[in-house]
Amino acid sequence: MRICVLTVNHATTPYAELLLASLQHHHDRDDLDVVVLDNSSTDLDRLDRFPTVQVVQTGYTTTRTLTTHGEILRDAVLARPAYDAFLFVDCDVCFVVDGTIDALAAELAADPEAFAVQARWFTHDGGELPASGEDSHPTTYIRESVRRSPDDEWSDPAEYSVEMRLTDRVHPFCALIRNDDAFRRTVEHLGLSPAVVQAERGGKWWDTLGLLTQVMKTHGKHWVLSEQGVIHFGNVSWSSDWAVEKAAARDRLLARYSPEAGLGEAAGQRVGEDEQDQTDE
Repeated sequence: MRICVLTVNHATTPYAELLLASLQHHHDRDDLDVVVLDNSSTDLDRLDRFPTVQVVQTGYTTTRTLTTHGEILRDAVLARPAYDAFLFVDCDVCFVVDGTIDALAAELAADPEAFAVQARWFTHDGGELPASGEDSHPTTYIRESVRRSPDDEWSDPAEYSVEMRLTDRVHPFCALIRNDDAFRRTVEHLGLSPAVVQAERGGKWWDTLGLLTQVMKTHGKHWVLSEQGVIHFGNVSWSSDWAVEKAAARDRLLARYSPEAGLGEAAGQRVGEDEQDQTDE
């Protein structure tokens, strides 16, 4: 299975460096291509130690008010039709076990009706974020006004609510997706960006890859939660919550994956456990 790894760097290069260092340590595949899709970051020299990684400027900056993640992934997918699968991985991910990508590929190959396999989300403090969330249905309340042309008056605001179920999409933080015809047609015509559906019976809000997930259901396809997991810091490009704590954990991990560290296989597999030990202390 020929795989292309796609990650979007949104002024988060220290995290992208950790991603690439951990990926390089835990995976040794000649057929694995890695592309960093960068939004005008200023510190890309940090990635110079990864000469086989392709860094592509997306044309977007870090000042955009709309989410560009899905649009960037769409452009990257359409520009690379020859791959068997794409691994969408957030730049604030750290691989911790050898062969994670091979394991994801095996799980995808074993289920012909699966369009994607998503890794488990391990937190930087050693926990795991549940992927189910069956009892959690966050609701967003929207008040919006529209106009049909620049010369028209704005309409009276309409108010409605939209619900988001956590299981309504495969999450792009670390998901291996089969590059088949149904996937490519959906990417081309609908894209991978967030979307809102207005309806009297209850609106829906689809986050990145959410609409794709619903379309793939119409093809009788589903996504699978993997047995494998990765550390995902989460929200580092836009939220300051726990930023200092996350950065400290990131830098400890990055030091272990530095060329001078000599991190062995057993030590690499214990990274997540060691982070939990430090938290407990």
